[in-house]
Amino acid sequence: MPVVTAVCLGEGYSDKMFSTGVEHKCRDDILKPDGYRQSVYALLLCTLAINLLSLALPVMTLQVYDRILPNPGTGTLPVLVTGVCVAIFLEVLLRLSRSYVIGRAGAAYEHRMACRAMEKILGADLTKMGSYGIGGHLHRMSAVGKLRDFYNGYALVVLAELAFVPLFFALIIYIGRWLAVVPAAILCLFILVSLWKGYRIRCALKDREDADDKRFDFLIESLEGVHTIKAFALEKFFERRYEALEEQSTAENYTVTQETAGTFNIGAIFSHIMVAAVISAGAWFVLAHMLTTGELIAVLLLSGRMMQPIQKALVLWARYQDYALARKNAEELFTTPQQIVKARNTDGVPMPDGRLRMENVSFRYQDDDTPILRQVDLDIKRGDTVLVSGEHGAGKTTLLNVIAGIYPVEQGDMRVDGQHVGSYMPEALVYHVGYIRSLPLIFRGTIRDNITCFGQTNERQAREVAALLDVDRDVAKLPGGFDTFLSGNNTDSIPPGLKQRIAIVRVLATKPRLILFDNADRSLDKDGYAMIYSLLARLKGKASLILISDDKNICGLADWHYVLENGALVKAEHAVSRGNVRPYRELRL
Repeated sequence: MPVVTAVCLGEGYSDKMFSTGVEHKCRDDILKPDGYRQSVYALLLCTLAINLLSLALPVMTLQVYDRILPNPGTGTLPVLVTGVCVAIFLEVLLRLSRSYVIGRAGAAYEHRMACRAMEKILGADLTKMGSYGIGGHLHRMSAVGKLRDFYNGYALVVLAELAFVPLFFALIIYIGRWLAVVPAAILCLFILVSLWKGYRIRCALKDREDADDKRFDFLIESLEGVHTIKAFALEKFFERRYEALEEQSTAENYTVTQETAGTFNIGAIFSHIMVAAVISAGAWFVLAHMLTTGELIAVLLLSGRMMQPIQKALVLWARYQDYALARKNAEELFTTPQQIVKARNTDGVPMPDGRLRMENVSFRYQDDDTPILRQVDLDIKRGDTVLVSGEHGAGKTTLLNVIAGIYPVEQGDMRVDGQHVGSYMPEALVYHVGYIRSLPLIFRGTIRDNITCFGQTNERQAREVAALLDVDRDVAKLPGGFDTFLSGNNTDSIPPGLKQRIAIVRVLATKPRLILFDNADRSLDKDGYAMIYSLLARLKGKASLILISDDKNICGLADWHYVLENGALVKAEHAVSRGNVRPYRELRL
């Protein structure tokens, strides 16, 4: 795994706690998984053998036309044919073996890099992930597959074969003498045209990438809000917008296709030009008695053999333009600063108690943004219930995200149960802090998977909480019970209120002592609201609660009231009286 660092200065956290994870790795190693090795020596030896064996046919042709045919009684022809057949068979066998090694290495590389990319995304510091949309992140993930040909050995093989071009050219000079000027001139012209086409391909690929990012972002947003689109009859409007984006993307893709096809066609055209030019010039040399027929044919075969690695290099050069853009996206992904956790408490993790202490805590999403939280001070003891209110956009949800450890504090000191929240391992923090969000998040899986976090939480404890919210009763009515599969989107057959209660069960199954409640009653019906209120009332005094709610009944559970104004947390002038929890049956809905 990449080397990471976590440094704490004083009582707060510094930016060094969120390292890119690559301080001790060179730039090239970022895109090479740990433990991944190329079969460099095997590929180089195999390429050496293939190129040496490929010389058998030109050499045999030269011998046949210049020595055997003028002297047919020598009896050496069968020996030469047998030797060439053996050489061709070995060459084919080596090429197949080399292709297998390269293909397997490419599959291993893509698998490991895709897993590392997912690890980087899930472990990223959310404040440093940039302003990419979902389509942008998908595009960066897909860039991994485009790096394969440059790390599986294919590029190494092409470069190794290019090293034999001088050998073939030297043989052409040795055999054909002045005829070597023809392939040399064509080769120089071919290189210049290839460089020019490569620049055009890179520009076309960059334009296509930008167009695809916009189209994917719009497509994902449309799919996520398809129910709203249909409710407001906006289908035609969104169709027209997508048609415009698709038209732009198609036009850019057409340009890339034309440029790429043109580049590949140039390789074929120059190969034909090479053959025609060598034959034409060679015929004149033969008629002038400056070259024999065997030498002409040998030069022709060597010229074609010399063009093969150059054509492969042209294909690799065209792919390199896409690789250069993909590499940039992949480097942005793999250098995304990670939220590094390093426990500093040598005595072990403290027991959950529900205590929270914030001193001069400040936070902003970007370095150049205005701070959302400014020197926030808050001291919550075990069993306290605190209400946080404020205008829309004041930063109430951001405050809960910081307390839950989702975002790191920029400066100040924040401790949960006496220990820095950033020093808890994520699997340990859920036993201290439970965050009930306003919008339920359902993972793709069964209801059992959702309430137990795919088996990470004890199912018996999850079932106990499910019974308190009558989730078990409602789930029992489903044909699959707790094994009912949920897709995590609006096509699920269960109502939104049950989804919210399932998400709440998942949070409370670990029995956290500090519970953050962010308007989680909004999507509930009358019965669901009654269960949530009853549960919060039962938790009052047993766990510490931080409430954000517009409901007067839930607000009435609070012991203390704070108002978030201009990023500062101010204690309200009127304190909420203790012990004012009324039985739910006395409340009017």
